[in-house]
Amino acid sequence: MLYKSLVRPLLFRKDAERSHEQILALLSHLEFLYGSLNDFYRVKDDRLRVQIGPLTFPNPVGLAAGFDKNAVAPKALSAFGFGFMEIGAVTAQAQPGNPKPRLYRLPEDHALINRLGFNNKGAEAIALKLERLRARSAMPEVPLGINIGRSKIVETKDAVADFLAAFERLFPYGDFFTLNVSSPNTPNLRDLQGETLLRELLAPVQEKNRALATRAKIDSKPLFVKIAPDMEFSQVDAIIDVVEAVKLTGIIATNATAFMREGLKSPAGREPGGLSGRPITKVVTSFVSHIFQVTQGRLPIIGVGGIFNAEDAYDKIKAGASAVQIYTGWVYEGPGAVKRINRGLLSLLERDGLKHLSDAVGMESRSTNQAGSYKRS
Repeated sequence: MLYKSLVRPLLFRKDAERSHEQILALLSHLEFLYGSLNDFYRVKDDRLRVQIGPLTFPNPVGLAAGFDKNAVAPKALSAFGFGFMEIGAVTAQAQPGNPKPRLYRLPEDHALINRLGFNNKGAEAIALKLERLRARSAMPEVPLGINIGRSKIVETKDAVADFLAAFERLFPYGDFFTLNVSSPNTPNLRDLQGETLLRELLAPVQEKNRALATRAKIDSKPLFVKIAPDMEFSQVDAIIDVVEAVKLTGIIATNATAFMREGLKSPAGREPGGLSGRPITKVVTSFVSHIFQVTQGRLPIIGVGGIFNAEDAYDKIKAGASAVQIYTGWVYEGPGAVKRINRGLLSLLERDGLKHLSDAVGMESRSTNQAGSYKRS
């Protein structure tokens, strides 16, 4: 494959973050090729359609937050076959992030480590950018999510107001929103995953969501919370209780891990930050399965972590994910990855005698649950 044999080696010779910025800059000038790219990369088949609340994804493979933090090229990115995508994380206040270098490739491990630290232009600037994109019909033609994080200079006690400020400013532009309480690169952010603090955050955001929707005479926006893989299942259960009580749409599982360094072969594996990619595949799948079993499939799950091919995506879906997201896998597998994953999913559905992707959601977790009574940990 041309990408792996020629393009990727050239890209991997450069600093990871610099390469990333150059690719986004290039894509921002390729919107005129949207139709051609979309025709080539998009797999159109109703068997892949995903419905999560009011959201309809033409296929289950989304682009995870972090790839296009500042909405540099959302329409061009969506042309590579994604069923949905997220921009961000966006914070209420613009911030430069952590000192460079802060993004590392681990090719021997098919992984990345980042300690970017929510570097972004801030909610105001990104809202204005999205307004300009909308004015010239340059928004993605698939659902666009906006991932919101806490500004670094804001203390935990003021986090709710910070999230609300970003959410309100960006509300008109997102088809759905994700509250990111799980990045390992913002000090004390993960404290917000605790049951009390999480409830104190999610309830006001949901209340604001309904108020803004009423004012705009539209339905409230779907809300997700993105969780970390570095916790016990008992903590996940507490998060589930809050999410269901506040009536969020679902959970995105999971963010990068701050740990799991044992066995890494790449020299950069010793760098601090969030580890993503192949090393976290099984852990993420176990989180998806646990959430599905605890909720008996009531709560939609978007699985993200270690997805490189159709089998990886199918494992997440069989564990209980209604949809999946990729980032590290796309870096390693190239622009054709989404197309190959979607084609592969169709083949796997045919192999298993399933008529629609939804028939596979939780298939393995249900059989595990039936084999032995599942109890919360």
